[in-house]
Amino acid sequence: MTYKELKLIEARIKAELANMSSLLSELEKHGFMVTDGNGSKIQFDEDNSFMLRAIGSVLHDFYVAVENILEIIGREIDEYLPEGLDWHIQLLRQMALEVEGIRTAVISGNTLFLLDKYRSFRHVFRNVYGFSLDAAKLRTLLDDLANTSRQFSKEIETFLSDMRSLME
Repeated sequence: MTYKELKLIEARIKAELANMSSLLSELEKHGFMVTDGNGSKIQFDEDNSFMLRAIGSVLHDFYVAVENILEIIGREIDEYLPEGLDWHIQLLRQMALEVEGIRTAVISGNTLFLLDKYRSFRHVFRNVYGFSLDAAKLRTLLDDLANTSRQFSKEIETFLSDMRSLME
């Protein structure tokens, strides 16, 4: 891989990180997640199915952005993407591995655990009617979203820094 190719990969990843940030801003803008010095406070009407659908859509999009980043790394750096029915979880697990001589681990085991909750929800969101969404589950995911996003973004930035160092 050339330095130029790495810079292109980095630009694509940073665009997805910006999308993730926009999703959190959207939740704050509409009052679903209020961030103060003590963390995030989640506010929504659990009986409003339209509101639950909207929140579910943002949580779905969050994981899509995460998976887009992991797919870029898998395709462009690992030169391998898992296949089969369980490819989504296999991709997460692949990213938690260090590949000697190729790359450091992209995410930690803890981040894998956190992201797997959103992967699982994304599957549910795609396969149930919106009025069937579990408000308590959405609340839990929203409670963890800012922290999960921050941790994932930090680990991606560290990974990109490690890749730049490997190129030098």
